[in-house]
Amino acid sequence: MKNMNRIAVLGMIMLLAASAAACNTEESQAAEAVGQEATLSVAEGETPSFEEGEMPSFEEGEMPSFGEGEMPSFGEGEMPSFGEGQMPGGQGGGRRGQGGFGGGPQGGQMPGGESGQRPGGETGQMPGGESGQMPGGNFGGQGGQRPGGMGGGMMGNQSTVESAESPTEIVTSGLTSTAASLTVNESAAETIVMSESNSEVKIDTAGTYLVTGSCSDGSITVKKGTTGVVLILKDLDLTSTTGATVSCNKGSQVKIVIEGNVSLTDAEDPADEESTDAEVADAFDGAALKVKDGADVYLTGTGTLTIDGSSCKNGIKAGDEEGTCLVIDGDLTIDITAANDGINAGYDLTILSGNITVAAGDDAIHADRILTVGSEDGSGPEITITGCEEALEGTIVNLFGGSGTVKSSDDGVNAANKDGTYSSELTFSINITGGTWEITSGGDGLDSNGDINITGGQTAVTSTAMGGGEGGVDWVGSLYVADGTLTNNSGYAYDAMPRR
Repeated sequence: MKNMNRIAVLGMIMLLAASAAACNTEESQAAEAVGQEATLSVAEGETPSFEEGEMPSFEEGEMPSFGEGEMPSFGEGEMPSFGEGQMPGGQGGGRRGQGGFGGGPQGGQMPGGESGQRPGGETGQMPGGESGQMPGGNFGGQGGQRPGGMGGGMMGNQSTVESAESPTEIVTSGLTSTAASLTVNESAAETIVMSESNSEVKIDTAGTYLVTGSCSDGSITVKKGTTGVVLILKDLDLTSTTGATVSCNKGSQVKIVIEGNVSLTDAEDPADEESTDAEVADAFDGAALKVKDGADVYLTGTGTLTIDGSSCKNGIKAGDEEGTCLVIDGDLTIDITAANDGINAGYDLTILSGNITVAAGDDAIHADRILTVGSEDGSGPEITITGCEEALEGTIVNLFGGSGTVKSSDDGVNAANKDGTYSSELTFSINITGGTWEITSGGDGLDSNGDINITGGQTAVTSTAMGGGEGGVDWVGSLYVADGTLTNNSGYAYDAMPRR
């Protein structure tokens, strides 16, 4: 998880309370003998200890203190207690944001320690365990609760997290594909048979076109600004070495209908992207299906679309200009293999239905801005991701319906944007309102650089990377769970205390 500045307040208080409890026994007894409340202190340099089973306690208002650099120890299972509002004092610091943590009992201050250091360990270490560990215990109950339990280890294995707090705002894509409304009239279609001698198809007029056949090096292009195009791909096997096999150019409006078995292979040379020959570099598409800036493409049908981008870059690539629209909907089956991203949208991406399988070298399904999977009524696609680095990624990831089985070497669902393009406009968030999601990751299962809202559906996450800041669920802002079910087999991590 990025921005790993974790705070483990509970474990810190427990440790310092125990330190404060390492009192001068004789001074305490003498004070009790004359009926006075004990004021406990430890001289600088002392390292008191307790035997196993000791349980020191303090009444409300007591303020034990200890000298700079002291680190008392106590036996296994000890848990010193202290009165409401107590905060053991310590040397040095100041408030957070002023070079450390303040000592003493003032409201909101943290116990002392060196500037930037977590109490009880090396700089950046969490109390009660190795660097990056979270304090133990279940996270659950009422919304916004801090995790409880003894210090050390990851929190809440196989726990269900529920919250009574309100979710943060769920932002949806405002884009609607106008191409979706185009009428498919196959009987009136112009039929084009591709072959080695008829390898280039260019469409510059509205209408319905049925393209079939086979070609080892050819392409279909809907030219810039051409709208009202229904493109039926039926039993087509097409490979291209000089650009995308199917390209919907800038400002075009295209409904692509898949019938039968359609295979699209991008065989471009990936080195062309960085060619010193400007013409070669400009011609590089890096995808089998290319949706250029400002285009509106609605991909549907009842057939099977196999996309091979394994020798080049992406399977499907959509531009990053505002308004670029790519929607996948229908009873079609899509199988994508890609060296880089399976589906990469530079703006918004919406997947409403279909059966989609992806194996990718980087992101399986990515949108720079908003990735939407399924409809708000709970219906949606069936997604299987067999391997990738990060599986479902966007500044905002909305999982509204459908189902998914995800296997990733890094994060399973990731609310992030590598270049931060939309971070000033949108708050990073993962929003799950429906569907069934099974996520196995080598990083975080759910990883948000902002908020996580779970208000429906069933989500199960397992991370094989537990520890070091990685876990089943990792967030920065707030974590809200209500009505939905979250089964977390790998613990929680957070980069800051969740907002209330």
